[in-house]
Amino acid sequence: MTNSSAPHLYEASTRTDLLDWGPQPDALAGASHSIGRLVHKGPDNRPEIGLWVCTPGRWRLNVPRDEFCYFVGGRATSVSDTGEVIEVSAGTAVMYPGGWSGECTVHETIRNSYMLSEDEPAQAAGPAALLQDPLKQTDLTDWGLIPTMLDGASRTSGLVIHKGSTGNSECGLWVCTPGKWFCHVTRDEFCHFLEGSCTYVHESGEVIEIRPDTAAFFPKDWKGECTVHETIKKVYMIR
Repeated sequence: MTNSSAPHLYEASTRTDLLDWGPQPDALAGASHSIGRLVHKGPDNRPEIGLWVCTPGRWRLNVPRDEFCYFVGGRATSVSDTGEVIEVSAGTAVMYPGGWSGECTVHETIRNSYMLSEDEPAQAAGPAALLQDPLKQTDLTDWGLIPTMLDGASRTSGLVIHKGSTGNSECGLWVCTPGKWFCHVTRDEFCHFLEGSCTYVHESGEVIEIRPDTAAFFPKDWKGECTVHETIKKVYMIR
């Protein structure tokens, strides 16, 4: 539902209604080809949220703006120009900082959801941030009760893998237990829901059902109610 108040797509790992995005530019070896589907694209193409699939090959990788990716399939290796090595496979979340550059070798066709955010300040790119197997993480920080409860007592926990110097491009894992609460999204947020179920009801009355493997974008100032039926786990990026 890309025309929703919170654009979202179900079955991110398996859906087939993707568009041909053509050969991967800056090829170094092989002939990687991309297909994908946009979930949302804002003014000046910022932010951009979508699903992306790329076949095997090797090519130059230049990340223009902070980009968060959650890989649901395949296997690839990225090596930065400074020697940083990033291995990804199904269940890997990565935040590439704006300005990160190097090479990517796709060994087995990769598929990931992503959010390409704003430009970072003009400075040398730092290292990428990784989270492997988010559903297996147990060392989470207790973030307390939702402060706007309407029914029940939803409690949140999680971990942050990256946060910019001004709080921008925050990425991590978020867990929330059952309950009903008022939801006000204060900054654009991308979510890939991994487990559990919940229902969002926008202040307009639109109903958005969330189930595992849903990629969603909640724009700044989205307001409504959220009812968590079964504990939800999601990876996220807040810009």
